[in-house]
Amino acid sequence: MSEALQRETLPDGRLRLVTGKGSFTYERLRPGVLLVSVAGSDLGQFGTASLDEVRLEMLRQRPVELFVDAEAAQLVSVAVSKEWTQFFSLNREHLSRVSVLVGSRAIELTVAIAQHLSQTGNLIQIYTDRELFAARLQSARPASPSS
Repeated sequence: MSEALQRETLPDGRLRLVTGKGSFTYERLRPGVLLVSVAGSDLGQFGTASLDEVRLEMLRQRPVELFVDAEAAQLVSVAVSKEWTQFFSLNREHLSRVSVLVGSRAIELTVAIAQHLSQTGNLIQIYTDRELFAARLQSARPASPSS
């Protein structure tokens, strides 16, 4: 029996989707820049909810720069991988860049296959180094007001 999808707004304004042994957390860094943190497994239990949040940002602002911190991701089903691949392929004109941090070889291969099959050229960048990903993420954050 699958668990119901839980959707919660965290005190800092981030949105978290949780079900089964997986979670997606969304943080809008500024208009058109979205950070998605993935943990655990996505075997399809999220349905379209995980991508629907990215679609909502694309409705608000285009193009979207998408950051995916998948360092804590453990397992993605083939069906889910195909769904993300199709999403990237169909929405490449609405995405300026997709930066993905991976934490395991299996997730890296899954993202690399999606990168190739989506035929989006250099749209998707895969990071295995957290510091490089963090530097790229920092450059996309809004500048803090100087005192």
